[in-house]
Order: sequence, then C-alpha cells, then structure tokens
Amino acid sequence: MGSTFQGIEIGKRGLSVHQQAIQTTGHNISNADNKHYARQRVVMNSMDPLYEPAFNRAEVPGQIGQGVKISEIERVRDNFIDDRIIDSSSLKEYWGKKNDYLYQVETVFNEPTGTTLRSMMDQFWSSWEDLSNYPEETAHRAVVQEKAEALGSRMEDVYRKLSLLRDQSNREIESKVNHLNTVAENIKSLNEKITKSQALGDNPNDLLDRRDELLQELAGMADITIGRSDEDELMVFIGQQILVQGQKVHKIDLVGNPNNDGLLDLKWSETGDTVLLRKGSIQALYEIRDRILVEKINAVDALAINAMDVINEIHKDGFGLNGKTNLNFFESRALATNTFGEIDTDGDGLNDKTAVFRVTGRTSLDADRPIGISGTMRFLKVSPGGETEILVPYSKDDTLNAVIKRINRSETGVVAYMSHDNQLALKATTNPLDKKENFMIRHLEDSGELLVGLTGILTAAGVAGSFDYRKVGEINKFQANAQDITLTPMYHPSSFFKMSEDVRNNPANIAAARGKDVNGSGDYNSPNGQKDGSNALLIAAALREKPVMFDYSKTTDDFYNSLISRLGTEAREAKQEYTTQNELMVELENMRQSVMGVNLDEEMANMVQFQQSYNASARMISTLNEMLDTIINRLGV
Repeated sequence: MGSTFQGIEIGKRGLSVHQQAIQTTGHNISNADNKHYARQRVVMNSMDPLYEPAFNRAEVPGQIGQGVKISEIERVRDNFIDDRIIDSSSLKEYWGKKNDYLYQVETVFNEPTGTTLRSMMDQFWSSWEDLSNYPEETAHRAVVQEKAEALGSRMEDVYRKLSLLRDQSNREIESKVNHLNTVAENIKSLNEKITKSQALGDNPNDLLDRRDELLQELAGMADITIGRSDEDELMVFIGQQILVQGQKVHKIDLVGNPNNDGLLDLKWSETGDTVLLRKGSIQALYEIRDRILVEKINAVDALAINAMDVINEIHKDGFGLNGKTNLNFFESRALATNTFGEIDTDGDGLNDKTAVFRVTGRTSLDADRPIGISGTMRFLKVSPGGETEILVPYSKDDTLNAVIKRINRSETGVVAYMSHDNQLALKATTNPLDKKENFMIRHLEDSGELLVGLTGILTAAGVAGSFDYRKVGEINKFQANAQDITLTPMYHPSSFFKMSEDVRNNPANIAAARGKDVNGSGDYNSPNGQKDGSNALLIAAALREKPVMFDYSKTTDDFYNSLISRLGTEAREAKQEYTTQNELMVELENMRQSVMGVNLDEEMANMVQFQQSYNASARMISTLNEMLDTIINRLGV
C-alpha cells in the first residue's frame, strides 16, 4: 500500500516546480529589453515512478506516478545564427571604421566646393598667367606671392590634417587592442565560472549570455573563430593563433615599429609573432593608417614636390625686374646635407646612398624626330620581394616622345618628360612600399647612347656609367650642371611648401622674363626688358597644360583628378559595403531575436498558466489535508 502522505509530496513538488517556473518567467520579463539575453525555459519531466522493475518489488500495482520535477532550465538560443552574427560583426565593424575615416579624409580635401587644393592651384596658375601679361607691374607680382602663400598654407594644412588622422588611427588601435585584451580576460573569467557551475550540474544561462555578448564584441574588433568542440573549454582563435583557451589567455602586445614612424604593431606576447588579421575594426584601422592615409599623404607630397620643382626649374632660367636669375621660387630643402646628395640611411654615421629626385639632360632636342640609335635602358623597380629589373628598349626609328611614353607606361619608379628647354628630364616617383625612399631615382643605365650622347644625362654607357642610388659619389655619373639636378627633398615636402626668401622679400626677383638668346646657342642668357613675361607664361603652362609628369600623371589636373577620383571610389565602396553589412546584421539580429527574444504576451500567458497550476497544486494539498483530518480526527476510533 502506498504512503498516506504520498499525495502531499506530489502536491509539494507541483508547488515547487511551478513556483520556479513563475520566477523564471519573471526573470524573462525583466530582461525583455536586453538584446543579449536569451529567454529561459523550464523543462518539466515526471519523477521516476514506483516501482522499478525487480523481483523484490512490492506486490502492488506498479508505475505509480510521483509528480513533477525540473530537469533543467534551458536557454533558448541558436548557435548557428550566433556564429553568423559573429562573422558579420567583423565585416560590419571593418567597413564601418573605413567609412568613418574616409569620410574624414574627404572632409580634409573638401572637394568640390570650398577652399580646396584645386581652387588654390587654379588661382596660383591664373596669377602667373596674369603676370605674363603685365610683367612690369609690382601689383601682379604681389598677387603671385599672395596666391603662392595661400597654396602653401592649404598644402601644409592638408598634410597636417592627414597626419593627425594617422595619429588618431594609431591611438585608436592602441585603445582597441587594450580593450581586446580586457575582453579576453573577462571571457577567461566567465569560462572559469561556467566550468565550475556546469560541474555542479547547473545551467549557467546568464553567464553564457554574458560570454556570448563578449564574443560578439570581440568579433567586432578582430576576425575570430570559436572552437566549441571541447565541452570543457571554449577556444577563441585569431587567425591560426589561440587568444583564449578555456581559462588561459594569450595576450597581445603593442610594439612600436621604428620603420613606420614608431607606430604600433600587434605582436603575440609569448612568441613575438605578428598578429594576422583580415577583418574587424582593428584591421580597418591598420589599413587606414598604413595604406590609405599613407597613399594620400604620398600623393600630396608628390603634388607639392613636383609643383615646386617644375616651377623652380623654369624660374631659375628666367630673369626678374632687376635682372637677377638662377633663383628658386620655392624654398628647397634636400634630404642630404651636402651638395652630392649623399645620405646616411642605416645610422652608422657614414653616408651610404645618393638621393636624387630629378636630372635634366644638357641637350635640347626635337622630341618628334627619330633618334637614329638603338639600345636598352635598365631601371630597377621596387617590388614586395625586393627589386625587379625593368628593361626599356629603343630603336633608331623611335622618336624621343615614343621612348618617353614607353618609360612612363613601364612604371619603373622613374618618369620622363621634355623640359621647357626641350631637354629630356627624368625624375623619381613615390615608393609604394617605403615612404622613406620616396622621390629617389634608384637606377639609370643605358646600353646605348640615348641617355649619354643624345640627351646628355649620363656620362657613359653600360654598367660602368650607370647611376645607382645605393652607392655614394654617384652624382658624378651625370653630365648635367648642378642647377639641372634636384636632390631628393626632406620627408613630406608638403609640410614646408614655402616661397624662397629671395622671392618673398623682394617681388622684383620673380623671374617673369624669359630673356633672350644673344649668341644663338639656345641659352636664354640675357635679360630682355621689363615687358618680357614669357617665363611666367611657361610656368603657367607647366602648372596646367604641359605634360611635366606628376608621378605617373601627365599634368597637375590629371594627377589631382586621379587622387580625388580614387578617394571618392574608396569612400563610396566603404559606405555601400557598410550599408550592406549593417542591413545583413539587422536581418540576422531579427532572426536571433525571433528565437531567443522575450515575447511579453507569451510570457504573460505562461505566467497565468503557471499560476493556475500552482493554485491547483495548493488546492490538492488542501484537499489531502482535509482527507487526512477525516482519517485522523473523525473516524471515532
């Protein structure tokens, strides 16, 4: 016979289970606005019945129910959706960070309206054109000075703001990596608590929710992979390296890179290996800092040094109102402290390279006539693996213009053009891999006579007469006069775009006059009067029309249009990708909330149901109490 009090035990279990169910419902309701909370559900199972099959069991009807029990409080969540959200978070934050910074870069250039580099260049060009019509008037010379100062201020302002953005991105990398380490430590602490709780047979649902929230936050900073195969420890990977393994964290250190202006790189603390990233906000900041902003700063530097050099080149050949000549219009600051262009790059106190930006040949030529000689020019182009040899052949039927186009299309790191005196000029471009070697001619070599006897650039043909920047004393390999050689400028020439003191202090020194060729030698070596404005016209043409090669673009307009066009394309791509990823995240979040989100109507219905069940269990106990009272107090025994 069963126990008299068995029914009370069943009722008590019903009270306890439904009380816990009501408390869980209340927990769900209170977290309804917590988007990282996964609703919890009480899983009820019946107790093991009486009796277990055995030979010594009581001879009574078996499988008598013993009420209800809570087998677990489960978390309603879909790990597959969570993993998709983690992957999408990396892409969303990657494009979001790029979008933010590219918008700021666009603001720096402020195209197409406002006080822009383009408008300043146009006004500077117009001032030279006006001066060519009124070369004798001091007022027009003052306008040239004013527009030069305005252009210089704007150029320096663009450089300064881009540099500040680069510093800002570096500080943000530092902040995010420190936060990443903190999040990893928090995940480790939660892993420890979760493991202990599970060892006791509990479901640490709230701790698991907090860990999933931290994993999503971590995914926004770096492209992580989560290993869930081991039930005892959760693992988080960045690339092929483990960041978190159960209750152990592999920390990431920030190390200054002396080859990158001391900016910070990410290294694994234990091994010193570089942290490899593909997505996430930190990778976006890396690309912004070390590629996008470097490209834009290099472009502004290229615009500055090429504009200054081409104007100085023409200006030195002209004459001022006072007859002075061979004066620079813009201040020239060479990387080398000597006239030979020799610099010390390894810091041992000895010069080891020759840094030359431009060299112009001695011979004036008709670039449309066949050159009548054959040979091959050899250049060294910088590449990720070191240097690549580029050979540019020429034949006797080629014109000099055809050879110039061939050099420029080869993108060897050296561009060619015809100067205002119809002389071949060669100058260096930016170095895409090492900004410290920007505007350095790396190698010039000619097996024939084009760079030697024809144009008058090199002193001798072949390897013996070649110019190589990795040696000192190489400036002696040029035939050109000192005034036809421009040494490599100091780093970031856009940061000191200024008029020379000769011109700034005395506008009469502005060489608007071309002069005249007295002896028919082709050298305009004598002043030609105050009405001569032909040199100012040459400068205006060089700024706007003449293909004097600004990096691989023919003119200033081509170069600047390419710069702004590329920036616009990058910004538009970042915005579109961010919008796409953001919309995808919204869809995934909606899918996740449809599974784990708290529905208040459903919870209210559950609460009413559990309340009624609780009341019924209480009523059952009350009824059993009355029955026992009858047995105990009213049988009249």
